[in-house]
Amino acid sequence: MKEGKAGQKQKPAAKFSNTKSTAGASRTKAQPDRRGGKAAKLADRKETPPVASPQAPVVDEHPTLPSTHGKVGVFGGPKDRGMKPDDKLALPTGPHSVYERVRTLNPRSFYCAMRWNYHVQHMTPEEVKRWWANKKLVVTNSKNGNAVVVRAADYGPHENTGFDIAISPGAAEALGVEVGDEVKIALADPKSPLGKQ
Repeated sequence: MKEGKAGQKQKPAAKFSNTKSTAGASRTKAQPDRRGGKAAKLADRKETPPVASPQAPVVDEHPTLPSTHGKVGVFGGPKDRGMKPDDKLALPTGPHSVYERVRTLNPRSFYCAMRWNYHVQHMTPEEVKRWWANKKLVVTNSKNGNAVVVRAADYGPHENTGFDIAISPGAAEALGVEVGDEVKIALADPKSPLGKQ
């Protein structure tokens, strides 16, 4: 320490600069926050945006159709370039509950995908998937009344697409629908054959 007048010791120079922004909330890393209580908390809130907490999933009493009407999309088969060749279906629809690959689906067959809720009381997500696998649905073209029975094969389409259900190219052709058309959706009689009604 240096000595000043009359032999007194001077305090060492401050190690950190005392810089302030015009807003008063930002500081250099080296400068500690000397404000206490609410002021410090408010400054922290301004500097770091709050993180949205994940919402708890909706739990159904029993498996329920995600929608009874909406816009239709088309998917599956070897020409479907929206998925990788090794991508598997979300539902265990193959023999012995095997998860089939999307590209191996026959585009002329009748299948569908919807955003099933896997959160059901007294059922595990895997049990819900098995419940929906190959479940039969009837899809009706709202414009011409054509109807087809399809089997539940996959989860989707993605929410960003705006579609409520996706069906096979063969089912779309039988219905006479184009991507984005409105359709009605209902559970079908389990004994109904797949195809046009």
